[in-house]
Amino acid sequence: MPLPFDATLKDLVASHAEDWLAMMDETTGGPVRVLTPDLSTVTAFTDIVLHLGDSLRHLDFQSGPDSALPRRILLYNALLHDAYDVPVHSVVILLRPRANRGDLTGKVSYAPRPDRGKMEFGFEVLPVWEVPVEHLLSSGLGTLPLAVLGRMPVGQTLDEALPGVIDRLVRRIETEASAEEGPILLTASYVLMGLRLSRERAVELFQGVRKMRDSTTYQAILDEGRVEGELKGRAEEARQMLLRLGRKRLGKPKQKAIDAVRSLDDVNRLELLIERLLEVNTWQELLQTP
Repeated sequence: MPLPFDATLKDLVASHAEDWLAMMDETTGGPVRVLTPDLSTVTAFTDIVLHLGDSLRHLDFQSGPDSALPRRILLYNALLHDAYDVPVHSVVILLRPRANRGDLTGKVSYAPRPDRGKMEFGFEVLPVWEVPVEHLLSSGLGTLPLAVLGRMPVGQTLDEALPGVIDRLVRRIETEASAEEGPILLTASYVLMGLRLSRERAVELFQGVRKMRDSTTYQAILDEGRVEGELKGRAEEARQMLLRLGRKRLGKPKQKAIDAVRSLDDVNRLELLIERLLEVNTWQELLQTP
């Protein structure tokens, strides 16, 4: 998954693991631990791992297409199984339709010598936009922010449905969440809406909800300094990831390329370049992406 939404989703899962397991039709039956596995050089690319009973759940978030995704999930699954010596179930959570290339079957299989051996691996694929918004609005607080990405009611456009969705989301958070947790959940909802709408439209929709306008948590979210600071932090994180992944994929960049990357502050542009890394062969080709 591209960087801008990593921290938001990881924090939601880490603080509400049971809610996320419930969304995947899992029952805990015991304590759940959030793991920070040491998988050497690939640690930075794993999303989050939960220890549930005698097995692991590996969650990987995707907001854009990735032709190498199935192989990468196979790699993480194998490394986690080797590290913890327990069964591992991998779940790819697709955050928007563009993340589905159309050929994402949830399987990796091959048999160079069918009569001697073969590889068969399967993982779960969960497209959030196919989950009914009603289900997400009634889910645990940890998955409630995903409601802005869910499947809207039949007969309603996104613009028609979202104001009501936001209003209900805000009401639940203000009623059920603690004073400390409320702003975090509202901010997560606002950040995730950026996967579906422009920042300007997201602000407009949040402003359209009276209860949100009157709440102190809303004022905290839309405080200009806080929003700008968050955007700058997301951009810097994305720049660092682009340079790090680029070095592995394209080799050490020249100073001109480094300067070009560091001059970028558009998070959407940086996200696009991260996705393009698997499709180009040189830094020049990458930076010339229209």
